[in-house]
Amino acid sequence: MRTPHFHPCLLFLSLIQILIPLLVSGQCNDHQRSTLLQLKSTLEYDSTYSTKLVKWNQSDDCCGWEGVGCDGAGRVISLNLENETIAGGIENSTALFSLQSLERLNLAFNLFNRAQIPKGLQNLSNLSNLNLSNAGFGGQVPIELSELRNLVTLDLSTLFGGALILENPNLRRLVQNLPRLRELYLDNVDILAQKSDWCQALSSSLPSLTTLSLRSCGLSGPLDASLAGLHSLSVLRLDDNNLQTTVPEFIGKFPSLTTLTLGNYFLQGIFPDTVFQVPTLQILDLSYNKNLSGTIPKLPMNSSLRTMVLSHTNMSGGLPDSIGNLRMLSRIDLFSCNFTGLIPTTISNLTELVYIDFSLNSFIGSIPALRMSSKLTYLDLSHNSLTGSLSSNHFEGLSSLEYINLGSNSLNGSIPPSLFGLPSLQRVLLSNNAFNGQIEEFPILNLSNLDAVDLSWNRLKGSIPESFFQLEGLRVLSLSSNLFNGTLKLEKIFKSVPISPAKPVKSSFLYNFPELRNQSKLIFLDLSKNNIKGEVPSWIWNLGNGSLIHLNLSSNFLVDLQKPFEFPMFLAVLDLHSNKLRANNNLSGTIPEYLCNATYLQVLDLSDNNLSGSIPNCLVKNSALGVLNLRRNKISGKIPDLFSSRCGLKTLDLSQNNLEGKLPLTMANCTSLEVLNVGSNKIEDTFPCTLKNSSSLHVLVLRNNKFYGNISCSEVKGSWPNLQIIDIASNNFNGEINPRYITSWKGMMLENGAQLRGGHIRFEFLRNFYYQDAVTVTIKGLELELVKILTIFTSIDFSSNNFSGDIPQTVGDLSSLHLLNLSHNSFSSEIPRSIGNLQLLESLDLSDNQLSGRIPQDLSSLNFLSVLNLSYNNLYGIIPTGRQLQTFVAESYEGNSGLCGFPSNLSCVSESPEANSPATLKEREYDWRLIITSLGYGVGLILVFVPVALCKKWREYYSKQLDQFLSLIFPRLGFTKSSAGRRKRGRGRGR
Repeated sequence: MRTPHFHPCLLFLSLIQILIPLLVSGQCNDHQRSTLLQLKSTLEYDSTYSTKLVKWNQSDDCCGWEGVGCDGAGRVISLNLENETIAGGIENSTALFSLQSLERLNLAFNLFNRAQIPKGLQNLSNLSNLNLSNAGFGGQVPIELSELRNLVTLDLSTLFGGALILENPNLRRLVQNLPRLRELYLDNVDILAQKSDWCQALSSSLPSLTTLSLRSCGLSGPLDASLAGLHSLSVLRLDDNNLQTTVPEFIGKFPSLTTLTLGNYFLQGIFPDTVFQVPTLQILDLSYNKNLSGTIPKLPMNSSLRTMVLSHTNMSGGLPDSIGNLRMLSRIDLFSCNFTGLIPTTISNLTELVYIDFSLNSFIGSIPALRMSSKLTYLDLSHNSLTGSLSSNHFEGLSSLEYINLGSNSLNGSIPPSLFGLPSLQRVLLSNNAFNGQIEEFPILNLSNLDAVDLSWNRLKGSIPESFFQLEGLRVLSLSSNLFNGTLKLEKIFKSVPISPAKPVKSSFLYNFPELRNQSKLIFLDLSKNNIKGEVPSWIWNLGNGSLIHLNLSSNFLVDLQKPFEFPMFLAVLDLHSNKLRANNNLSGTIPEYLCNATYLQVLDLSDNNLSGSIPNCLVKNSALGVLNLRRNKISGKIPDLFSSRCGLKTLDLSQNNLEGKLPLTMANCTSLEVLNVGSNKIEDTFPCTLKNSSSLHVLVLRNNKFYGNISCSEVKGSWPNLQIIDIASNNFNGEINPRYITSWKGMMLENGAQLRGGHIRFEFLRNFYYQDAVTVTIKGLELELVKILTIFTSIDFSSNNFSGDIPQTVGDLSSLHLLNLSHNSFSSEIPRSIGNLQLLESLDLSDNQLSGRIPQDLSSLNFLSVLNLSYNNLYGIIPTGRQLQTFVAESYEGNSGLCGFPSNLSCVSESPEANSPATLKEREYDWRLIITSLGYGVGLILVFVPVALCKKWREYYSKQLDQFLSLIFPRLGFTKSSAGRRKRGRGRGR
């Protein structure tokens, strides 16, 4: 065998290959080292958190320092000081600006505290990459940056808006001298541009742009056609702007488009199909554009789509079978759209899927198996119309699945045991279906992460598997509203479960407290809606070794609290509403101040008891409190004027007590308030204008108090834009209603996003737990309690006050209004025709006012109107015909003498609407008087002149009596007029 040997030439080439990188990287010269050390000495940074600057020293080669890069000659061409906690020292840094060879500079994620971007950066003429993102710079972007003609990438973006602005210079002046720029990131920079000026500035100066990211820049105007000139565009991000426009067709013609995100900015019209078919497109996000419609077309075989987010849009239609072509798709989010039809079985072919959310749509049929999607972690198909059963095949191979929500469908059959065998499972939500049969015991070895199971509102039967109670990580278990039977051994359950279920034994009808006093890990206890009687045991406050967070004992028959009791410091929720707590119990007739020992208390509900006394000062001082509900007790005194400057209240319900005095001025500190209800007390005050800055207010109830004066505030623009329920009935308010108030209540208009999907007003606490608000509304004299306040329910009740003047025409702008009650006031003039615009109106009460004129024909188009009361006004004319107005009883129109036609009891003399107006009725009375008078004259003449003509004696007699006769006839005519008038009205009533 011959021994191989290397040729000398090959050996030389190998050495050259090794040495070239060393020669190119070079060693930095002394001048560069000293410049960098000088830069280090001038910068203000925290050495504790520094990972780069803190390592720079005299001895090492500066080209090897962290964050420093050099060329072959040892000159610094790259400087990366990202996330070095630099807070200053760069504004006039001659050291930095003398690094003339610098090509890449990264100062991102530092702490410059709104200092201006240094103008000296213009000296670094060789810069090709400048990254100042999230560095803390603020103010006007300097014009000097436009001198960096070699820039290829410029990133000035921030995570939060309001810091950097582009006004003078504007965007056009900034980019007009940057011909090489390929990537521009200006997220959250306030770009002050007129309409589409920004489009033209970019297309004319940066024709080779590949990346454009302008999220939250305050842009307006349409997407100008000039943008079509950016042929090389690959990434386009325009989320969170105010571009109320359609998406132009040319977006689908960018040949290299990979990312398109247009979320959250009022897009409208039909989205171009062609965008879905761009073969290079990887990320598409159109979320939160409720007026954007369209369908998903046939998708190409060569699609590169990885992420498709269409949530909260008006996209509709079915999913095409070609969705199976998206072999690279990992995330698809169609939450809250209008999709229909079957979920294609071809979705089973998508092996890269990680996230699926099809919830809140109208999908039907069965759920396809997803066993090929081994990477799937999140699956939400809830709130559809899916049917059929589940089999073990549905979950085969889903080893990564963490979250599954199939709730609120029509699924049936048994729940396959294999579901609980998935090793990564954390949450299983299958409520509100038709699942039946028995749940089998399942192995718990691989379920250490399972923390929430909701199987409520199904038809499950048999015994509850003990496996549930052996899950050490389980935090929430909801099994209510099923057909389970058998016996629960509570002591055994609570020994093994470290935290109580959210609805633990709701349907078990406990009559006594279960023995839980030794539960050292129990921090969440809900025993609501049972039949527990007697006293709340004192040991309950020591659960979890004094770390109890949530205690709900509402809707029982509890009458007292055992002594001694000390509320745990970390208690966040205490709900004792709807019990029998006495006013003469251990609470000594008042709410105890030691409740405030619970420093982190977020929810306190003591409503529907018999508590008396005053409200403790410390409760309103508590800035952590989010819900305070003392409704329907016997609490008296004044509301303490001690609300914290950091008030965190979202719900304050003090209704149906005996409170008096005024609303506290410090209540204005509660700027996050969503529900304020002080109805049915004895409060005597003016309208609460001090709360006009509470922009989050949804519900305001002041009814049945002693409020007085007008409701005009000095500033009304923008007041309470989210208001959806206002009830100020049964007070002493007066004056006219300012039309501008009405137009500021955007929460009652369909344009508001909350109106497009039903939800509930609720307070979220302890992550994923909710406190549900309630309110009472009055419809047709009946008080109805809305246990859950829908975000789509809106009502106005100004009844039983002293309002006067016109009903504002602007009430017709409240297009999502359901209830309007202005009865028992002194409103005059006509019923506004604009009320006919309120197509969702269900109840309208304008009775007992001084309204005049005709009933607008527009009201007949209110298809949902089920309660109408226009009685006791001065209305006249024919009751309009149509779909609605003639379906109501006659009492809806009584007390209006000029109204006629069905369903009233008055017939109309003429088909003309004016026939029964007061003026016409008066004229008609005079017509009848004239006829009767003329007839009287005629008969009289015959009786007088015939005898006179035939008999001389009669002529002489009447000649003598003529003057007396003429003097008497006019008073009698006057009497006849009055009598005729009364007769006419009497006949009208009798018809």
